Amino acid sequence: MSFLFKLFNNKNIKELEKINLTLSEKLQNLQKELEEKEVLISNYSSLQSKPNTDYSKQWQLMEKNLRNLQEENRMLKENFIKLNRIIPKQQWQYSFLVDLHYFYSANKFVSIREKLLESGVKYLQEINEEMFSTLLKEDRYVQEGLQKFLDYKKGIIDWDVKTFLMKGDKVTKIYQKSRKFLNILSEQNIEFMVDLESFDFQSLNEFGFSQEDIDAFKQKYESYNAERKI
Repeated sequence: MSFLFKLFNNKNIKELEKINLTLSEKLQNLQKELEEKEVLISNYSSLQSKPNTDYSKQWQLMEKNLRNLQEENRMLKENFIKLNRIIPKQQWQYSFLVDLHYFYSANKFVSIREKLLESGVKYLQEINEEMFSTLLKEDRYVQEGLQKFLDYKKGIIDWDVKTFLMKGDKVTKIYQKSRKFLNILSEQNIEFMVDLESFDFQSLNEFGFSQEDIDAFKQKYESYNAERKI
């Protein structure tokens, strides 16, 4: 069983499965409702620019409706963003270990990162809830750090962390010393380490790479997966 699965109990998995079943439908409905309200807001705004003194009460009502629509629109957008950040359960089975500095990237979490690293914790998936009441209990931002971790366990994750979790590092970081190789990968739309899964390293012969270079590129890919892929 992977590190990531250990972090999710059966209850959380079942809850997220239910969320995932209706996620697409909810997103579509929210998008449709957002579009409809944007049209209404536009219509009200257009009418406001042509005031009619004979119907002052109607205009007051329209202004009130416009304010209500704008507030509803704001809340809908917030819900849309939140729903779109939920990771479908089936994607947990294919992921990479995430460095602490990617997850706790804000400056206020520097102390939390340092304490975790000092205790031997290098990756997000190695954290457990108990650490916040023991190792990190005296930290100023322990509650915020805990909440961020609990959100992660529910599948609510910032986009950059979600991308790393599913795709690993960018190839530009891992192969930064070989510009020629990176140019070839770029031409084939290979951006992340996960994209190399179906890449034919032997095809690099056609670009003038020696077998020694090819073996080195492939070995680096395999070593990365052995260390980071869950």
